[in-house]
Amino acid sequence: MNIQLLRYADGRSYVQLDDIQVPFRSERQALDYLERLRLRLAAPHALAEAQSRDTETHQDIGNRREAG
Repeated sequence: MNIQLLRYADGRSYVQLDDIQVPFRSERQALDYLERLRLRLAAPHALAEAQSRDTETHQDIGNRREAG
């Protein structure tokens, strides 16, 4: 995902997420949003953790069958 801050000469600020531009009233609002967005994307997610546990469980079951 491509994320960037866009500033225009007339003072408008946008956060661009791939092909989507999110408008803000000020550069400060755009910067705050951009920071929160990056923190949320970097944070661990419950779904990803659950999928990882499921994969490990399936691998353990397969290893036990091969050993048995």
